[in-house]
Amino acid sequence: MAANKIVPSRTALLLLDLQVMYAKMDPSFDALMTHTASVVKAARSKGITIAYCRVAFTESEVANVPDTNPTFSQLKHEPSLAAMFNVNSSEAAFHPAVVPEDGDIVVRKNRVGPFFNAPEDVHAIFKGRGIDTLLLGGVSTGGAVAATVVQASDLDYRLFVLEDSCADPNKETHEFLMKFFAKRATVIKSEELKTLVK
Repeated sequence: MAANKIVPSRTALLLLDLQVMYAKMDPSFDALMTHTASVVKAARSKGITIAYCRVAFTESEVANVPDTNPTFSQLKHEPSLAAMFNVNSSEAAFHPAVVPEDGDIVVRKNRVGPFFNAPEDVHAIFKGRGIDTLLLGGVSTGGAVAATVVQASDLDYRLFVLEDSCADPNKETHEFLMKFFAKRATVIKSEELKTLVK
């Protein structure tokens, strides 16, 4: 297989944290999620598996976050924040532009990245489907996307980061990380999928 070719049967488009609450926090995120809907449509038409991952917690999962976790332990001490991240809240739902369809992989996570300390084992799901290549998009570039690039690289996935399907509140962070990701992934624009899919 050519290094830059994408084989649909072995590939998943993994979308991270495309949720209502993040779209409300930053208008650029809302625009990104709307744009990503077209990327999903194009990937689906090529036979690529679509996978959605959101950060959301049950009450017991919140209670089990150790105080050593600086990102999510605050949910235990701020009821309004815990309510927003609750698995059943409208804020934690997927953005209406990118709602999963039947047959898509849909998982939750309880940490920044999707592979560790998660309610569902997305790595096992991917391996069970013969997926060894991931196309990544989501928010934020400096959070979920960065964590996923590092984790997935260490799990030996072949990675493509869709630069225009990722966003960060800080443009400089986004630009820096796209250069950093090139050590572990191929960074492309979503339009390049047309020529890279085998």
